[in-house]
Amino acid sequence: MAKKVKRSKNYRMKVVPHRPYFGVLSVLGVALLVLVTSASAYYAGQYNLRKGFDRKTLAHATAVETLESLRKENEALRLRVATAEQSLAIGEQAGEKVRAELVEKENRIAELKQEISFYRGLMAPDEDSDGVSIGRFSLSQTDEERRYQFKLLVQQSATRHTVVKGHATFTVVGSQDGQPKRYPLSELSQQVEGEKIPLRFKYFQNIEGELQLPHGFEPEGVELSLKSGARKGFNIEQRYGWLVQKS
Repeated sequence: MAKKVKRSKNYRMKVVPHRPYFGVLSVLGVALLVLVTSASAYYAGQYNLRKGFDRKTLAHATAVETLESLRKENEALRLRVATAEQSLAIGEQAGEKVRAELVEKENRIAELKQEISFYRGLMAPDEDSDGVSIGRFSLSQTDEERRYQFKLLVQQSATRHTVVKGHATFTVVGSQDGQPKRYPLSELSQQVEGEKIPLRFKYFQNIEGELQLPHGFEPEGVELSLKSGARKGFNIEQRYGWLVQKS
């Protein structure tokens, strides 16, 4: 009996061309691609960075220019304020000088009026006052705050030779903390013991001293009253504004 012979397998063959530089080129291509990509990214970043830097530089330059402009405006405003303050100070000084001169002239006028009244009272007294009158009254500022010197001259006509007897009252009127207030001289002066100041003279009598105003009191004037000690005699009342002379 004949044996079967096994057939061997047939392998298909394929011819591949030999390319020895292909692998090198592939590696170079990949490397070139990576290099180009990296360069593009680098230059893109540099461009964006430079663009951002240019914007910041421009903003900084604008801010510096604005700051310089504001500084100049500020200096101009300071100069204007200094000029205005100087003008105001000069104006205030001039105003104070004018007010001081006005007060001085008013005081002088008041002194002259009192002198005229004094001589008129001596030479031509009021018959209803029995020849008694207020010759002079003045207030002067002292070196101490709210402290004043007062001078009161009570006189009789030179044509009369009798001794005058009576009393005088001296009241400072004004406001205390916004409310009307009256102070008798005895509460403000150590030289006066009572509300009634005794009068006794033949021709004239000086009443003078110092008074201290309380804090919070705003004086408005002085009320003077002269009354005879006799039942039928002189009764004189006079009010003066708070006009203070320079000592």
